[in-house]
Amino acid sequence: MMWLRNTPRLMAAYLAWLNRWRHHPRRHLLLAAALMAVWAIIPALLFARAQPVTAAALAWMYRHQFLLAGLAACMTAALVARRHAAQRSEAARSWLAALPVRRATARWEALAIAAAPALGAICIVAAAGGTAWMSALFVSDPAPGALASTWFAVTAGVVVGAMAGYWVPVPKPIEVPPGSRYVPRPRMLGARPPAPSLSALGRWPVRQMFASARPKAVSRAVLPILLMIPLGSTAAAAMLAIAISAVLGAVLLLVSAIIRVSKESGRWLQPLPLRRALLARHLLIRPLTVIVAAALIAAWLLWVMGSPPTQALKYALSLLALSSSVALVGGVAAISRTRAGQR
Repeated sequence: MMWLRNTPRLMAAYLAWLNRWRHHPRRHLLLAAALMAVWAIIPALLFARAQPVTAAALAWMYRHQFLLAGLAACMTAALVARRHAAQRSEAARSWLAALPVRRATARWEALAIAAAPALGAICIVAAAGGTAWMSALFVSDPAPGALASTWFAVTAGVVVGAMAGYWVPVPKPIEVPPGSRYVPRPRMLGARPPAPSLSALGRWPVRQMFASARPKAVSRAVLPILLMIPLGSTAAAAMLAIAISAVLGAVLLLVSAIIRVSKESGRWLQPLPLRRALLARHLLIRPLTVIVAAALIAAWLLWVMGSPPTQALKYALSLLALSSSVALVGGVAAISRTRAGQR
């Protein structure tokens, strides 16, 4: 790693990653072993029970390889452009900005940081291509050569998208005027002062969920859903599919927000003599209620789409059990780990 000494930001990122690895080595080893096991199980399941479906999926990928390459290029360009703009604005405020770095070194360092999503996408495409190639060995159509052509097209789309996203002009920072609605304003005289309560912590994950669902992110998430809807579908079916996807996405965002907020609230309230059960109860009741409401909405949407009531209810109960158990276990574990680790 001698070449990293001339790149301060890459060196700082490498040291931070190395410290995280040394802090929990068993956790990272277990995660790597679990990913390798999943990667080995997926081809085995495809070989054993889903050979016709696998052959049809691989043939569809070969026929639409240019469409997949275009989607990969668009998504990679958006990610690289967003990361380039973010790291360019953060570099001026970083504590490493005062270090002397050559202009050429700073240029390729910025390229390496901005192209990190493209490198991750290439690794994912390589893993998916290896799995599909192993599946293609057990089916008659398409041939491994056609699959290699599809993999090459998608990888080329990722590379072209990364180059296009890096060379996109970075927008100038927006100066918010004093009269903007995003600028906090002083409260009016005579307003009722807020009453502090632990039950208000339950609103934090819900607000975090809505804050994560930004309009740009939602519009980009709807685009793949629209592309997956088959031709000839009615507008009502498309709207119902988008609604179900929105409910599932909201539940996913809420579960991740519960785990993140549990960790932050445990660290924030560390000086107070609060029991873990009390903090978890006030923090998790309201988000779990929202998850129950989302499961009921999902059942109603499935029933509207034509599913039998019992089947729709079964799917809703499965969604409720899975999401609530992950949220409950993850939230309680985050609170316990945070409050126990800071004593």
